[in-house]
Amino acid sequence: MARFLVIGLGKFGFYLARKLAEEKQEVLCLDKDERVVEEISQYVPEALVGDATRKEVLKNLAISEAEKIVVATGDLTASILITLYLKELGAKHIVAKARDEDHARILSLVGANRVIIPEKDSALREAQLLVTPNIIDFLPLLPDFSVAKIDPPPEFIGKSFKELHLRSKFNVYVIAVRNKLTDRFLLLPPADHVIEKDEELYLLGRKEHLTRLSARAL
Repeated sequence: MARFLVIGLGKFGFYLARKLAEEKQEVLCLDKDERVVEEISQYVPEALVGDATRKEVLKNLAISEAEKIVVATGDLTASILITLYLKELGAKHIVAKARDEDHARILSLVGANRVIIPEKDSALREAQLLVTPNIIDFLPLLPDFSVAKIDPPPEFIGKSFKELHLRSKFNVYVIAVRNKLTDRFLLLPPADHVIEKDEELYLLGRKEHLTRLSARAL
């Protein structure tokens, strides 16, 4: 089972740790606020009170054994120091929360493998949904490609993939179909699969092609 260490239990860290635990992952949380540690304890397997800016505290957590460590504290100096210590202690993979681009750049320089800016990421995601509301989600894949989850255009309902010729007409590949009512998930559906009104499509392709196809559902 994967082992995750979440350092800092503000809103971001708290909900992240709780979700990981809901996904049946082994989660250890650390925060210097005894109140918030007590609160998260009802959701995660283990939570400790401690100041992660003290290297001796981190040394007692078997840092090298954690699959991924999330530095979720919002304090600029603290997050940088913690990330630096984690790297020195042999952390395998560090995900760090940043307040802005400059903060993110520093965290990367001191050892973070991935840096997220929650407000920026949420804003970009929301903007994408506002521009193309029928594209439910985008997942980054390659520089020029994405996987999008979309509702099929009305004229697709009742037709098979063989009839629609999505690859030749729209330059996209169908990788899965999910029925929203039954939650039935069909990976790599056959060409004779007929699209139902309650299904959503998972498509692989360039973003411009996915966006163009999604516009047909408006």
